Amino acid sequence: MARLTLDEARDALPPLDEMRPVFDHLLAQSQPDPARTWSGSGRLGTLGTRLVSGGSLAGVAGRLAAEHAAALADIYRVVARALEALEGEDRPAAARALLDAAALEEKRDRPDRAEAYAGSAYRAARDGKHDATTALALRRWARAARALGKLAEALDRYAHAYEIASITSDGSAAAEAAVGAGNVLEDQGRWEDAATWYRRALEVAEREGEPLSERWYALLNLHIVARSRGAIDESRDLLQRAQDAAATVRVPDSVPLLENARGQLSMALGDFPAAEAHLRTALAAASGSRARVTIRLNLAEALLAQRRILDAAEQARTAEQEAIRAGLVPKLPEVYRVLGRIASADGEPDAFVLFERALELVRERALPPLEEAMTLQAYAEHEERSGAPDVASALRRDAARRFEALGISHMRHAWADVFAPAPDSPPPDSPREI
Repeated sequence: MARLTLDEARDALPPLDEMRPVFDHLLAQSQPDPARTWSGSGRLGTLGTRLVSGGSLAGVAGRLAAEHAAALADIYRVVARALEALEGEDRPAAARALLDAAALEEKRDRPDRAEAYAGSAYRAARDGKHDATTALALRRWARAARALGKLAEALDRYAHAYEIASITSDGSAAAEAAVGAGNVLEDQGRWEDAATWYRRALEVAEREGEPLSERWYALLNLHIVARSRGAIDESRDLLQRAQDAAATVRVPDSVPLLENARGQLSMALGDFPAAEAHLRTALAAASGSRARVTIRLNLAEALLAQRRILDAAEQARTAEQEAIRAGLVPKLPEVYRVLGRIASADGEPDAFVLFERALELVRERALPPLEEAMTLQAYAEHEERSGAPDVASALRRDAARRFEALGISHMRHAWADVFAPAPDSPPPDSPREI
């Protein structure tokens, strides 16, 4: 009996919300096509070519339905709490209940629903008497908007939350809002504006006189901005300060973040063996799937820079498998971009398939425009290498337009997350942050 591919199953199912658990199950249970694995097309496979079994759904349909019903029951219980609080004229309690609903939806990777509940929480709390709750609702509302790629809305909400927290002298909340605003601006490639917000977070944290966790995170983000601008010496100093600050507050998950950052800094310096060592340390310390996927992609870059093609491909495919198992579909464009670069470096003329799938996912998921720009840049490098200079020029122009729209004047260096002018040809792609 013929097996369905994931693309065939997706095309056959209607795009309804109740189908999402079905698709997630099929994705998690999917397997590479063995007929392709050992053929020349195997290394060009993406999630859409993986095989699924409709029969596997029959055995778990009841469980999936029960899980969906249980999640919905949790939401209804929280909504009931919110309505009871409103009935008792306790608006902050109603807002907190609605924020609990937003957190439940965020945990299920449903940012559209998380945004809706956080927006309701903000409206419940915005009578001006409960500013701490209002500021928290704004931050969660902003976080959901950022996850949806609604960057202008996210920035406005973080900025408003910062204003409220500053007025009420809530240093931790103000620093969190400032870091959030910086993250949004970084998504847009607006490095100087992002740095301004990170410095605000740092000033607030240092003014508090306590070892706030926001201090080390602001320093780490300032390091990323400096590296992205090509200010390597400044970046190195900020990274050391971030490490010192993390030791002060004893952040439990700082090791993978800091070692990943050190790996990327080493790549910017051209020291790829050192980058590999830092990234392997980061990978060993990482506990979450998202972090492991990100670090493996950076490790694949470091290995590719050393021309270790097979090792790089192994890390990238392992990242793909983990992203699929964990349902991290928004990470897959990065995976396919790296796999495309690896295939292209190995002389595969059809590597364009991987870049096309990356672009398709970026557009389907409304991911940040920087993702599309980076993919087009990597795609252009492949076409140049494949002897199609006209196609490469067109793709590079598209990438340049998108970078320019984000305020980025230079394309990325090879191997390193740096946008300053490079002495060599325009680069393909770069590592990414956790």
